[in-house]
Amino acid sequence: MVAVEQRIVGDGEPVSGPALLLPLLAAKLGRPRMRPGVDRERLCAALDAAVASPVTVVCAGAGWGKTMLVSAWAQSRETPVAWLSLDRHDNDPQVFWAYVVAALRESGVVPAGNPLAGMGAIPADDGERVRRLADGLSRLPSPAVLVVDDFHEIIDARVLADLADLLRHPPAGLRLVLISRSQPALPLHRLRAAGHVTEIGAAQLAFTGDETATLLGGYGLARSTGEVAELLARTEGWAVGLHLSAGFLSAGGDERSVADFAGDSRGVLEYMIQEVLSGRSRRQRRFLLQTSICERVCAGLADAITADHDGQRTLERLEHDNDFVARLGERPLWFRYHPLFREALGHNLLRETPATISELHRRAARWHAGNNSVLEALEHAIAARDWPYVGRVVTGQAGLLVLSAHRGQLVRILEQVPPEQLTTTPELMVCGAVLIFHAGDYDAIPARLSYAREQLRRRPESDTRRPAEVMMLTLQLAADRSAGDMPAIVEGCDDLLQLITEDAGTDAAVVARYRAIALNNRGLARLWLGDVGGASRDLWAAIGAARAAGLELVEINAAGHLALLQVWHGSVREAGRLAADARETAARRGWQNTVQAVAAHLAGALVHLERNELGAAEEAAADGALAYHTDPEIAQQIVLSGVQARLAVAAGDAAKARFLLEAARSDRGGRVRLPHLDDWLSEVEAEAGGPGGGDGFRTRVVRAGAALASRDLRLAEDLLATEPRGILPVVTEVEARVVGALVADARGQASRAAELLTAAVSLAEREGVRRPFVTYAGGRLGELLHRLRLSNSDVTAFLDQVDAGIRATGKAARSLGLSEREADVLRCLPTMMTAAEIGAELSISVNTVKAHMRAIYRKLGVARRGEAVVLARENGLI
Repeated sequence: MVAVEQRIVGDGEPVSGPALLLPLLAAKLGRPRMRPGVDRERLCAALDAAVASPVTVVCAGAGWGKTMLVSAWAQSRETPVAWLSLDRHDNDPQVFWAYVVAALRESGVVPAGNPLAGMGAIPADDGERVRRLADGLSRLPSPAVLVVDDFHEIIDARVLADLADLLRHPPAGLRLVLISRSQPALPLHRLRAAGHVTEIGAAQLAFTGDETATLLGGYGLARSTGEVAELLARTEGWAVGLHLSAGFLSAGGDERSVADFAGDSRGVLEYMIQEVLSGRSRRQRRFLLQTSICERVCAGLADAITADHDGQRTLERLEHDNDFVARLGERPLWFRYHPLFREALGHNLLRETPATISELHRRAARWHAGNNSVLEALEHAIAARDWPYVGRVVTGQAGLLVLSAHRGQLVRILEQVPPEQLTTTPELMVCGAVLIFHAGDYDAIPARLSYAREQLRRRPESDTRRPAEVMMLTLQLAADRSAGDMPAIVEGCDDLLQLITEDAGTDAAVVARYRAIALNNRGLARLWLGDVGGASRDLWAAIGAARAAGLELVEINAAGHLALLQVWHGSVREAGRLAADARETAARRGWQNTVQAVAAHLAGALVHLERNELGAAEEAAADGALAYHTDPEIAQQIVLSGVQARLAVAAGDAAKARFLLEAARSDRGGRVRLPHLDDWLSEVEAEAGGPGGGDGFRTRVVRAGAALASRDLRLAEDLLATEPRGILPVVTEVEARVVGALVADARGQASRAAELLTAAVSLAEREGVRRPFVTYAGGRLGELLHRLRLSNSDVTAFLDQVDAGIRATGKAARSLGLSEREADVLRCLPTMMTAAEIGAELSISVNTVKAHMRAIYRKLGVARRGEAVVLARENGLI
């Protein structure tokens, strides 16, 4: 011991030196004694496993509990652990290695006869020093554990070179545990590649929820699971932060909550200043204070804020030095500060240079705007109270977010603008109109925009005028769409397309985004107005434009409306593909509950309905209803009601369907112009057994089916004989041929019936349409399909699917004890057919029909036909 102390003091020191150093040596070689704390068995087990490797690095910033953990672990071990605590005065090879040898000797792991036991002065020659140390370490009888605390204090190149030489071929008798605030300046890459280094960092040291609750309990605090989670989020599991928060909460009694604990609390401020900021250069300290205004920072943003050019180097240096600055992702591009650290920095910035804060936020706002991160730009502009710039960012870049999934964020930012500022510039008036639009007061928007346009006209022609005009048109279109004014949308989209085409100075990316939005709006407006061809062209173009511009929500919306167009006027298969792709994209991006996904959900429901997949149809309709309620729009409300009505018809509840249709026609504003939807509602009403005022071919087919059920063959033939206008949609064509086949069969025209049914099955199989066959099941259709199956084996698989659908509709009836024939009779009861006519339809005698009817009444517990029909509909039997 004395020899080591004499070597540390050096030749020529006073003789009293060794005696004076005895307390210092004991302190440096003694393991810190920690007060009983939280049992961190998981980390002790990790250290047990770690010391199987030659080197273990426990690296994290100040206060993460590194020393506390390793000391508790060392105390729990049965075998001795050598301990050495370093400081800045140990940056000398002879001093450093003298302490290492002393620590090993003190722990008792160096046996007599080992070169380390008899080593006196540490050699001054580098080569000789390393050779003798390596010789002694290699002869230790069993792997000895040496903990070196505060290794970040060692910066001397000779010490680091000695240790690097030793670790090039790690001594078999040594297990080195380095505790450091920063990554050791050692070439550990080869050892890492060989699996000889174990690393424990801040992520592993961070307290868990259970450990946090235990720590709080030690302070006599009992907190809810939610409060523990909130405290973990504030501290990110930082050990000292948790202890400080526990002390903070204990001192305040019931008056303090977890939300009150922040980076400007006295204990946190003092710790950050003394342990984290005190060792920083003046330049680094200024950098940290100024960039603390950002939640995340990169080199370019840092340089813009600090008006300097070393952001990348500084950020990487700070990240390397401690865990209060962390990179986001694998590459060193973006960084963030620990929440409490950032709040402490912000407090110091406010205390030291409050006059600079607004300017720092202005610089950040302009950098973000220049890099198209517009929400961040707006947040910094708000913090700078730069209200005119807020308006310019909204009209020039951020306004389109009102039509996106980020609308809520945009509104929350704009709500921070003082109301009196929203009338000071045309751009801020547009911001006010955005807030009005979000509130749903569409009638108030035109007046606000008109006033903004008047103010713009007074402004000299400039680059700032056109963006405001484009944004105002886009906002007006959104209001017209919500109000259901389709002619106004078509006109407004024409104006918008012309405006962005005329402005040669507008950024091409901005033009592409506005073009996609205009095409989508005009396409859906044309659809609701009945211009199917124009709607198809615009919606296909909108999908392509949105994809090119990166506007996925617009693409989803356009595809959803195009799917509706297809299921009504074209191919069910194509509609299914479009709807499925749009819904999948929305789900993948977390947008399935946005208003832009409503059309895709409802189109999907109609496709499933035509395929007789009623469960899937109901799920898609429910998704559409959920998304619709997030941002109601009149056209989508009507489609939703129509879809729900058709599902009610499929379930046999015509009364519910008619109720839904009546609701869809009521409570409309004076600007609603949706003729195509009105025609569609008439078709659905006819399907539900109502008058169905429309005269479209689909309505006539439904009426023909009803006439067939009531044995009015002449009326059915007359309704089907009318020549349809244009190309028939797939669904209508299949249904018309099925009804026509049944009418021809009833007339005894077997060849004609077979021809029509063959054509219907061929088309339906290609498109996956099964609902018309299930709708008209019973009676002669089953026999006709059986004959077709015998004559054409190619359709067997499809007809098996149809049969499964027909059986599924009778499943509920059978669950109440009805036989298949009784279920067939039950499906005829809602019609006006007499018992004799039902018998003729089902090819059974009138007495058998009456017997089945009595059995039905008995099993349903009713006395009359009308009661049976009502109860059957309530139970989904018809």
